[in-house]
Amino acid sequence: MSNKRKFLIVLSWTLVVACMVTIFMLSAQPANASSEASGSCIQWIYDLFGISLSQHFVRKTAHALEFCGLCLLFNLAFGATTLKFKPLISFILTVLYAVSDEIHQMFVDGRACMFKDVLIDSGGAAVCIIVLSIVYLIYKKHCGKRGKVCQF
Repeated sequence: MSNKRKFLIVLSWTLVVACMVTIFMLSAQPANASSEASGSCIQWIYDLFGISLSQHFVRKTAHALEFCGLCLLFNLAFGATTLKFKPLISFILTVLYAVSDEIHQMFVDGRACMFKDVLIDSGGAAVCIIVLSIVYLIYKKHCGKRGKVCQF
């Protein structure tokens, strides 16, 4: 195994862990701190685009995006490690982390464990898998067998 590949494996799994830690830290914020952060995001979006969004929309979108990102990072890490596309394993691990995230929130002041949030998180992961699968299929169609240089 080359040093470049070893570096990519370590980097990709480091990014997975960093994303998981970030999600954990965001979930560890008490409800008032989390609401304040959402409010700041809403104000930033309004100032930048002139669009007024509800706090509920921003919070649920953030849920989906953070778990979409985690699923993407799992896919990249498995790809670097095994050199194979592992969408199902990445999805399952992301959903399990979403469940653990909601359980963690039961112990945070003002937060709750909500099955609806697990579904939203899983939806973000599913969107990631669908998009990656489409990109993968397009790549395979245009590039044929592995090892062939792809030219579009």
